[in-house]
Amino acid sequence: MTAEQVIARIRRALMLDAAAYEETRDDNTFTIVSVAAAGLAVLLGAIGAWLWASTVLESTPDGWFVDTVILGTIFLLILWLIGVGVMYLILAQLYGEQLTPDGLLRVATLGHLPFALSLLVFIPEIGFGFAMLAIAAAFFYTNFAIRAAYSEIDTLRVMLAVLAGFAVWLFILPILTGASDGYAPGPFVYEWSADIAEKITFNPSDIPAGQ
Repeated sequence: MTAEQVIARIRRALMLDAAAYEETRDDNTFTIVSVAAAGLAVLLGAIGAWLWASTVLESTPDGWFVDTVILGTIFLLILWLIGVGVMYLILAQLYGEQLTPDGLLRVATLGHLPFALSLLVFIPEIGFGFAMLAIAAAFFYTNFAIRAAYSEIDTLRVMLAVLAGFAVWLFILPILTGASDGYAPGPFVYEWSADIAEKITFNPSDIPAGQ
């Protein structure tokens, strides 16, 4: 598959062309491409969080690039893949739907691409809006992608499976991210900033002696 064909299919998928997801479902050669595209979406979100430190904090914490861009991208991509595995278990094992793990992986990771919108979290005042939009868009696209590729599966079952898959990374990454560990790509940079604010506010060393 040529680069032009790959770009054309991704563009069609983002334009909500159902046929693009059907083609992806059956195209074994597209597995690496779809996972790599999802990885790029995570990387863009991680870069947005890295830039956030410069525009909002006006300074970059020590090790921020490594934690956020490199480790954050790796951790979130792994959690995404685990989340897709959860979607497969729910649809195939719990509900008995007929689908293959690799086919669902290609379709679902392609549906995760709108997460790239979280690149814009670094924009002051409105960055948080883009953070929430990135998650909402990724959820919508993943639902649409699976429904388009597997039209015989009930809509409610798809939504429940996607909810469970998203819960994996939406709940686990904030646990991994703390004041000293900025594994915070995209929207998760706000979780990190909340931990920092809590640490500063309630640090006993900040209380003057005798009070």
